[in-house]
Amino acid sequence: MYSSKPVGVGLIGAGQIGKVHAQNLARRVPNARLKAIADSNIEAAKAVAALTGLNEVYGDYAKMMENEEIDAVVIATPTFMKMQVVQAAVDAGKHIFCEKPMALTLADADELIRISKKGGKKFQVGYQRRFDPSYLRVKSAIDAGEIGTMLLLRSNTRDPPQKVAGWADPKVSGGIFLDTSSHDYDVIRWLSGSEAVSVIADGVATAYPDLKSLGDQDTTMTIIRLANGALAHVDACRISVYGYDIRAEVIGTEGAAFMDIGKSSEAHVMKKSWESNEYSYWYTERFDEAYRGELEGFASAIIGDTVPRVTAKDGRAAVEIGLAAKQSMLEKKAISLPLG
Repeated sequence: MYSSKPVGVGLIGAGQIGKVHAQNLARRVPNARLKAIADSNIEAAKAVAALTGLNEVYGDYAKMMENEEIDAVVIATPTFMKMQVVQAAVDAGKHIFCEKPMALTLADADELIRISKKGGKKFQVGYQRRFDPSYLRVKSAIDAGEIGTMLLLRSNTRDPPQKVAGWADPKVSGGIFLDTSSHDYDVIRWLSGSEAVSVIADGVATAYPDLKSLGDQDTTMTIIRLANGALAHVDACRISVYGYDIRAEVIGTEGAAFMDIGKSSEAHVMKKSWESNEYSYWYTERFDEAYRGELEGFASAIIGDTVPRVTAKDGRAAVEIGLAAKQSMLEKKAISLPLG
């Protein structure tokens, strides 16, 4: 049912991305209100709360969900915890915004879809690139037919150097295919409007040899064949010494559109006769507007009782591509989708 009341939101997880969401909810999302923050590390929750002027913090997210002022939760926990948190949110009757990746296995992704449907509340996955102005410009060019028949897509995520710490353990995060490249797999599906039918991938741990013992990589490539006949290329690297490098490109029979690395953001649409340029370090700055927009979109879906722009089905699809990519690398062969 439609409501004009701002959505009361509780944040679960006071890590890096939780800090971003907290500050947006506190100051920049007019149709939502940050009501509380929960983290098993209560001092981390207090530190993030201090940035927002909020006093309501919990060391137990289940206790936070008893707060009747909270209509929805933003889940920014490590991936391996998401199943239990989503179940608790469903049991408490809350709408759910779940950071990517939504699960580590397809079985868990399917279970998340099942329990979220049973709860009858909104469920949105945190693929903020769909809300970024540059990506939206590329998408609009595709949808308007400016590119013609799609032939080739490319998307990459290259992160600045970081310490190999707990986040890098694939048992916790899902690893580079499921976590880092998850955004790119979603971008490919969204821009193309098509599903993956086969995947072939490879990866190495050259810059961070310690990742080998964890069963992960620092540099990967994925080639995806799409149902619409186009090919897509995704690459990821964990040691982009020159900064946070995010790009996307679509080539078609009538032109091309791409989003290039830039000071803030930069989109181009090119055809035979003309080129248009629209110019607008670290992901929090590059996707500042997109992170705000995805939360505003989530709140709007709740208030207006509409389908969120990024659904649990979209989250599952990115997980499936990531699992197929890892399987392809290990088995050194192309993997057909859907996975059995």
